[in-house]
Amino acid sequence: MTNTRTTTQLPARQRENSREGTGIDTSNYRKHTSGNPIQRRLIERFHRTIADRIADLQPDTFLDAGCGEGFVAELLRARLPGTRFSGFDFNPAAVQLAAAKNPGVGFVTASIYDLPYPDESFDAVGCFEVLEHQADPTPALRELARVSSRAVVLSVPHEPFFSLANAARGKNLHVRPRGSDPDHRQIWSRAAFGAFVDQVLDVEWIGGSLPWTICVARKRGSS
Repeated sequence: MTNTRTTTQLPARQRENSREGTGIDTSNYRKHTSGNPIQRRLIERFHRTIADRIADLQPDTFLDAGCGEGFVAELLRARLPGTRFSGFDFNPAAVQLAAAKNPGVGFVTASIYDLPYPDESFDAVGCFEVLEHQADPTPALRELARVSSRAVVLSVPHEPFFSLANAARGKNLHVRPRGSDPDHRQIWSRAAFGAFVDQVLDVEWIGGSLPWTICVARKRGSS
């Protein structure tokens, strides 16, 4: 049996070296390679929840929108081996790492506001921890809906619980709201996020995995 150690299992100094070696230092990379056992459990539970929801959709094709360094794509490919995956991110270095982590998947560098795909290219589109970073997320949501033929699965921080959890561990205390991520442009409660998504898509399910909100929405007019 081959014993493979993932980055998240490495000791702290080795994880730091790994980050330096890749040239990646994004909040997404730090989150997914954290050695904090509580944070790791929260992320693993979050991953299970989104994987369960996507598996229920049984997509033949799936777009990982804002794929980052390919952590979620790697998880979903293992869960859904018959699904054809694609992905994009605005960060070329992250796209390069995602491609290395997921051989055979077509990853490209692109803007969420101008996707290089025809209408209804994918059965399902997933966009995780991306929209809260956008100054104007509505056009981005419309682009995600445009390239989906059936469903869009989204996640954002569940506020105010996301910020409160950060503040409780002394993180981002200088940011307002206290504890919120300085890169977040949108601060959504679960109800507010559902109302935002409902502008463009039909919300089928909204729930989450603390401290994140997860939403499954159907494209209007799809069966």
